[in-house]
Amino acid sequence: MRVAARAHWWEDAVESATFRKWLVEQGCRFDRHEHEQRHHGQVMVTVHRDDRKTEVPLGGSHETLDVRVVRRACEELGLDWSQLPGPKSRV
Repeated sequence: MRVAARAHWWEDAVESATFRKWLVEQGCRFDRHEHEQRHHGQVMVTVHRDDRKTEVPLGGSHETLDVRVVRRACEELGLDWSQLPGPKSRV
């Protein structure tokens, strides 16, 4: 049985550092706050762009983010998530 190849690289994975850098390039700014209990759980970051905002778990720089989280954040910020950078080999 053959598994269909993904149409786009972003359907596989997005590293936290790559996403954060791209958001900065799109004019976003960040407010960092820890999830409810200190030192437990994911580090949540509020991302602002113009009059929009969203929360994203942007912990470690090599942490892989769920593509659904990335897509939701981009939509809430009014960004085109298909413009995210990625390795040419994944296209």
